[in-house]
Amino acid sequence: MVEDEPQYEIVLKMVLWDEDRAAIFHRLKVNGVEDERAKSIYAKARSERIKILRAEGLKSLLMGFGGVALAIGIYFIFNLDELSAAEFGDGVNGTAVLPWLLGFLGAVAGAFGVWKATEGITDVLFASMKKGSIADR
Repeated sequence: MVEDEPQYEIVLKMVLWDEDRAAIFHRLKVNGVEDERAKSIYAKARSERIKILRAEGLKSLLMGFGGVALAIGIYFIFNLDELSAAEFGDGVNGTAVLPWLLGFLGAVAGAFGVWKATEGITDVLFASMKKGSIADR
C-alpha cells in the first residue's frame, strides 16, 4: 500500500502545506522513488488533502444550514410579523424594542448562515483547486 511507503508521510505533509509539485517529485526522486510509485504516492496524498478540504466544507455547509434554520425559527416561533408592543398603565411602551431585537438577531443568524453555506458549497465543489496550506485555514 502507498501509506506503507517510507516517504508517504513526508509527501503528505508537503501536499498539505501546498508545496510545489515539482519539489515533491524531486524529493521522491532523490530518495529513490520514481515513476509510478512516485505518482501513486503523490496521488494518494493529494486525495487525502481534497478529502480534508471537503470535510471542512461540509462543516461550514452544516453551520450555514443551522444559521438559516435559526433565522427561520426565530421568525416563525416569535411570530415577528404579528408581534406588537404591549402598553402598560399610563401608555408606557414596554416591549417596543423586543420585535426589533428579535428581527435583528434573526437577520444576523440568516446572513451568517448564507455566508457559511456559500463558503461550504464552494469548499466542497472546488476543493481540488484550493491553494495554500491547510494549517492556515
